[in-house]
Amino acid sequence: MATCLRISESVALAFHTMSVLAEASSKTMISNQEIAEQLHVSVHHLAKVHQRLVRAGILQAVRGPKGGFRLARPAVEITLMAIVEAIDGWSEPDQCLLGRPGCAKANCVLGAFSAQINRLMYEFLVGTTVADLGRQAPMIPTTLTSLPVIP
Repeated sequence: MATCLRISESVALAFHTMSVLAEASSKTMISNQEIAEQLHVSVHHLAKVHQRLVRAGILQAVRGPKGGFRLARPAVEITLMAIVEAIDGWSEPDQCLLGRPGCAKANCVLGAFSAQINRLMYEFLVGTTVADLGRQAPMIPTTLTSLPVIP
């Protein structure tokens, strides 16, 4: 298993786009093409991500030769959860790692571990802003460091 954390490619593109735009001046417009080149991604896929962020009021778009995108609000006011909701929506994560609708928690070998990880991820997304993305180390909930290590 390469990683336990799974987010969609679109959400990952949105996080990276927001980081690029947060580093720019609030008055600077950056084109879809420029962002795609900087991130080494498809212009077309990125355009769809940007459309969702504009509809959600997270990005501001200006058409024309001097147009592009910029943050619609200060980076400190935009949470990662707002981005996830704009791109993929948010629903309560499955409590069962097998994706079964009814979990026999009493018989689960992981007990409440899955629910705890889901809660910590939710808290991280709600408590982390675009302004935090530029920092060297992301803010990790302190309770995450106290989780037991599973060999």
